[in-house]
Amino acid sequence: MDHVEFDREPPRNLTTLVIAFGGWIDAGQAATGALRHLVRDLSATRLAWINPEQFFVFTQERPEVRLRADGERDIHWPRSEFFACQPGNGHDGLLLFSGGEPHQRWRTYTTAFLDVAERCGVRRIVSLGALLAGAPHTRPIRVTGRSSDPAWRSVLEAWGIYRRPTYEGPTGISTIVLDAAERRGISHLGLMGQAPHYLQNNENPAAIQALLTYVARLLHLSPDMSHFDEAIKEFRTQCDREVARNRATREHIQQLEQQYDATAGEEQQALPGGELDSEKLMQDLQDFLRGQSGGGEKTGGQGRD
Repeated sequence: MDHVEFDREPPRNLTTLVIAFGGWIDAGQAATGALRHLVRDLSATRLAWINPEQFFVFTQERPEVRLRADGERDIHWPRSEFFACQPGNGHDGLLLFSGGEPHQRWRTYTTAFLDVAERCGVRRIVSLGALLAGAPHTRPIRVTGRSSDPAWRSVLEAWGIYRRPTYEGPTGISTIVLDAAERRGISHLGLMGQAPHYLQNNENPAAIQALLTYVARLLHLSPDMSHFDEAIKEFRTQCDREVARNRATREHIQQLEQQYDATAGEEQQALPGGELDSEKLMQDLQDFLRGQSGGGEKTGGQGRD
């Protein structure tokens, strides 16, 4: 397979793929952070990687030199990696992907990416992302969802987070991948978090937790969430300390808080739970996907990020 190296023969029952690209739609490193936690907590092992040589400009994203315990050095190139998780109980497995947004040859990259997915038996993709928004760090992270498939959309609507895509303009690699996936008959759903715009370069544990909570609920996973409360508390304390130093920043955040609170009732952003019968919704989704397994064309299109 061009541009892809497999660590071992891939299984054919990894029917769900969760993806997170770093870069433009990874505000607060929320998407890649959530994906990293899934890989660790599910004990997923690397299955394949996309060779970066044709897709990355190394003067823009340079390889890194790191020291080993024995004092020798290793070179780490930009990574685009697939990880496999198989439950071992006869059920379908999970394919996970994390990688930086490539700099060039997006069509070729997308073809290589989806060839891996199809070889592993992927029938649906869940895309994670996060954008910078006018959101205060003192409030819960808002997450919205989108999907062109009715069964997927019913889940998002039940949680009160479905938003019809309205954006027009420059887009990211995940949109290109999902658009091409739909043309191959692969269903997809996107979850997008909203991270504070004034914390562009900080890893945001609250944003990571929000995305991880939704994808775990959606796919009936049980990642370890125990450390997030303390990490979020420490993160907000550090942010409060920095904000206190500047009056203009404090006033700006107060305005963001007022705007957030004014729309809280309209947004209905409670995390999934309560009396929602998500298992029934997911069963409806699986029934829908089985009805689409003939590979025919599907109506509708995916909105852009």
